[in-house]
Amino acid sequence: MADGTVGRTDDGPVATLTLDRGQRNALSGGFADALVEALCACDADPAVRAVVLTGAGRSFSVGADLSEGPDSLRRLLVADGADRPGYREPAGRVTLLIAAMATPVVVAVNGDAVGGGATITLAADVRFAADTARFAFPFTRLGVCPEGASTHYLPRLVGAGRATDWLLSGRTVDAAEALAAGLVTRVLPAADVLGAAQRYAHELAERTSPRAVAVTRALLAATPADPAAASDAESAAIAELIGGPDCAEGIGAFLQRRAPRFAPLTR
Repeated sequence: MADGTVGRTDDGPVATLTLDRGQRNALSGGFADALVEALCACDADPAVRAVVLTGAGRSFSVGADLSEGPDSLRRLLVADGADRPGYREPAGRVTLLIAAMATPVVVAVNGDAVGGGATITLAADVRFAADTARFAFPFTRLGVCPEGASTHYLPRLVGAGRATDWLLSGRTVDAAEALAAGLVTRVLPAADVLGAAQRYAHELAERTSPRAVAVTRALLAATPADPAAASDAESAAIAELIGGPDCAEGIGAFLQRRAPRFAPLTR
């Protein structure tokens, strides 16, 4: 199967990226790299203040294509460089890039998200799901271990106990359970999920300071177990932000009951 495309459409400050690799959007090294390239381009574009990620077809992404037999995964990853020192698998390349971005990422899970197709959503800021979507982390059922930094992100999202259940058992989780666990923020009819994610992204883009969002994302990503250390990091960040133009603009807009006019973030 060809590596497919990652389509991009811009609507003002919101860029929508669409995974398009057949009905199942199987994840390969090349397809993951195309997604990384598209995300980097959005993050480097000062006109883009929020990114929406979704899938074309019936699935969001079903992870690696295993249709070519028992040796499928080994051949896919060796071709991707798994036998080289310092190798990082495809989903990990995506999640670490999303975590490092200054621009917020909202995922519209339009259909099944399985394996790497599920793990690449975990570093995003918000996930909306279709009521028909299913999630699965079936790695142990395939004789391998989790990837995409899921052993870090999934416990933070759904708690250690539930993450352990999902990652050890590899069972399928429906949209209702994903919502109850906190993996997704909203569940909507499949026809509505992309529009809802885009409206949320527009609200982020139009109502929040790009610099404050970038700082907040970094604080969340680095939150230590010690609350005092978290407070130290927050105190240093807020001391810097209060002297900047966004703070004055945000408070002025609040007092004047108008929409804020924040400057683009200098990348």
